[in-house]
Amino acid sequence: MKITLKTNHPLFQRLRDNPPSWWENLKSDPEIYFDIRKENYLNVYHNGGSIMKLEYIKGYKAKIHTEYIPLNKSDNYLSFEFQNGNISLKKLQTIDIENFDTDALERIKKKIRKSYPNDSEKGLQGQYVINNNKKRSGNGFFIDTEMAYGDNRIDMVWVNIATREIAFVELKTIGDDRLYATERESNETIEKQLKKYHEFALENKNELIDYYGRVCQIKKELGLLPEFAESSSLKDYRLIEKPILLVGDCTQQWIDKNAEDINNRLRDIAFGCLYQGKTNYNFKMPCETSQNCFRLSQGQGI
Repeated sequence: MKITLKTNHPLFQRLRDNPPSWWENLKSDPEIYFDIRKENYLNVYHNGGSIMKLEYIKGYKAKIHTEYIPLNKSDNYLSFEFQNGNISLKKLQTIDIENFDTDALERIKKKIRKSYPNDSEKGLQGQYVINNNKKRSGNGFFIDTEMAYGDNRIDMVWVNIATREIAFVELKTIGDDRLYATERESNETIEKQLKKYHEFALENKNELIDYYGRVCQIKKELGLLPEFAESSSLKDYRLIEKPILLVGDCTQQWIDKNAEDINNRLRDIAFGCLYQGKTNYNFKMPCETSQNCFRLSQGQGI
């Protein structure tokens, strides 16, 4: 893994030293979170949807997906225009975001929630990040989401302050077929997915620790770390090489039926498994329950 992230990149320097009003408005919204990218840009997220991909190339450059752009209409309907036998929507206009004022942000977030409702995997991801970064509920915080390498993406990266550890977290909903498929039945299984993360961690352990140290420094300088983690530097932290599986929308009935089988299949692959109800977003590192360091915590918040 080649580290190209620069803590002194112009984007981060300018946001730190001379923050625009639109940046301050984004930061002040409690339902928004930010991820630093290794290519020296950042994403601004709500509920797993990117409000903005922000770069600095001779000035600020930013993008938003067209699905998230609200129209400049207060109602739900637009009138077609008929002229010379043709039909069009020529008067279609988007909102003026007004430096991401409260109203504009709320309308964009509403559009995102239509694509990624709270009970979707992306929605759950956002809820976990926001909830754990607001308060010290689990002795740590999520420093990253959607970390890309090759054709793969790691859902979330957890920093455990109490034990000075960094861990990959793979988030699933109970509707994901990969939780149930065996390697004999499918090429897409949870075992194969977590094996890839484990191999990536093994091959790039030192680089990943260095990389997340830089991410932490940038977030600290931009005021993007949780208040309880503002002194964090990730110095002398270690990377847990095996990923954690988190299933975030469980019922007790589902756990009783499926957890034991998943645990057995992942016992030599995962660091541990967490099974939580969809109303509980307090992430905690699984506690050790056996000598082989497979860790399990289930039924939390069901």
